[in-house]
Amino acid sequence: MGILNYFEYMALAESEHKRLLEAYPELKALSKRELEVFAQLLTDKTQAQIANELFITHSSVHFHCKNIYKKLKINSRRQLLIKYKDIE
Repeated sequence: MGILNYFEYMALAESEHKRLLEAYPELKALSKRELEVFAQLLTDKTQAQIANELFITHSSVHFHCKNIYKKLKINSRRQLLIKYKDIE
């Protein structure tokens, strides 16, 4: 497979986003930035590493995490990892 051009990449990203929202409709409640933080929370990165990766402060990551947990009706990153363990 060759290198994807911009439009192929965007089409692939859009279809993956749609598939993800069909499987987990509650993710529709998250803002774009919350989705970015959510994706990073599924990795083994610390909140400080997530902040550096997304060019935001550690307190912003913490703020987004609290909002994500509230919207997804969970209380911790551990619960998030258990609930969404099938997301790659």
